[in-house]
Amino acid sequence: MKTHIIDLSELRGEDEFPAYAALYSTQAYNPFLLSPTVMRWDENICLARLEDCKPFWIEQKKKLRCKLTELFAPLLIHHCGANYIAVFAQHPWQCLLYLYYQLRHQGRGLYLLQSRLDQNIYRTLGWDCWFDAQTGLADHLLASNARGFQVQSFHAQQARMQRFIQRIGVASPQDMNAADSNSITRRFGKWLGLVWQWSFTDASQLQWFPWISLATERLPEVKRDLDYPLNQWSLIEVLLREDLARLGTQFQRDDCVHINRMLWEITLFNDQKVAVELSFRHPYSLHRDGPDFVTALYQARYIYDDLARKLQTREHDLDLPENMPFLCWRIEVCERVLLAPQLWELFANEFDQIDYQQIMSLQNKLPIAFECFQASASFYPEQSFVQIPIGHPVDKSTNTALDHYPWSSSAVNKPLFYFRAPQPIENPLHGASPMQKFFLERNSSQWWLSPEGLQSIRDYFILKDHKGRCSWAFCNQDGAWFKQGEFC
Repeated sequence: MKTHIIDLSELRGEDEFPAYAALYSTQAYNPFLLSPTVMRWDENICLARLEDCKPFWIEQKKKLRCKLTELFAPLLIHHCGANYIAVFAQHPWQCLLYLYYQLRHQGRGLYLLQSRLDQNIYRTLGWDCWFDAQTGLADHLLASNARGFQVQSFHAQQARMQRFIQRIGVASPQDMNAADSNSITRRFGKWLGLVWQWSFTDASQLQWFPWISLATERLPEVKRDLDYPLNQWSLIEVLLREDLARLGTQFQRDDCVHINRMLWEITLFNDQKVAVELSFRHPYSLHRDGPDFVTALYQARYIYDDLARKLQTREHDLDLPENMPFLCWRIEVCERVLLAPQLWELFANEFDQIDYQQIMSLQNKLPIAFECFQASASFYPEQSFVQIPIGHPVDKSTNTALDHYPWSSSAVNKPLFYFRAPQPIENPLHGASPMQKFFLERNSSQWWLSPEGLQSIRDYFILKDHKGRCSWAFCNQDGAWFKQGEFC
């Protein structure tokens, strides 16, 4: 008889990427190691909002084919040593609550509140942990200027709630799970009602949580006063490349520094200042992109083209040129994250000949975001795929019963470029220059649901004109023709 050892880390619920993390360490570390958006809770605890780097971490997780614990644990050990505690969850308060529990029990390592094991432990947390986590909450509410908050009233309501719990003999917050936040608010005030809501919410919204982003030190910036006004991209690009190189030197060629956002403030010929943002979908290494800085210049070119279009469509002023020249500009780093060089060593190898690093670089260069699709069981091409979020976990409930092979095989003779909806066309076999047609397939989709079943039947063809251009079209049972795509 074979035995199977179950790894406790396999006892997971939904494979959902956490929105926040709480990190405890007595060792000095850089708080921006997971995200550019961080809050300092106390001397040893920091909160990080992972949503700002979510696409990056999901790509790295897919590349390593690993669990979240295997993704983050080596980096946390590298920065914080072995005696750290990190809790990942959907809400920062849940991170803090479970972190205080692990501190009380001298826990160490990384914990994911979406794992079944940690979920079960979280449900057993006692009132002592729940009130311990509120240590310092009043200070943060005051610092965030929370409207209507009063320290003395808050502490009095805490004491009142503790007396109530002792009187009725409720062992843990989970034993009161029937109570909603409104009932807690009516009895013990607004702020304890919010704490109750934070403790059991499934949403990642802050909901009055006193988040105060940690102010960073002065980040690098460069300025340029032009010798003469410029409005041609070919000349602007050369000067921008020089300024990006100057910006990179201020980071002292540090491989750890990766940029999320830069501000490009432009002064136009009429002394108008225009501030535009160069943002990157994945943390961008200025140092690694040198000396050409292609990625940053791509983003700057999109902004330049967009700005030029807006300036040309403004109300015309006879005293100003149609293409407004630039007089000077300033480039400032707004947001950055520090990623250890060890991260790039871990992800140096490619799997299945997929270069994830090149994919992330391409996403940073493009003006629009990538889209992700999965197959759907339908003979109608426009219904044969659905869009899903990038990195979204596969819905096993719908995909286990779906055999992808026939749907993938049927796509062999279909074009790459689809129209959003089929476009009616004249009969391509008639007219002055009739097209050639090549039959592909006949299909239908759920004809039994339509009052006119024959209308769901389509005959698909490749249409070829006298210049050799090929289109993808179908004819329905009424003889009407529709074009649905183009072959490149």
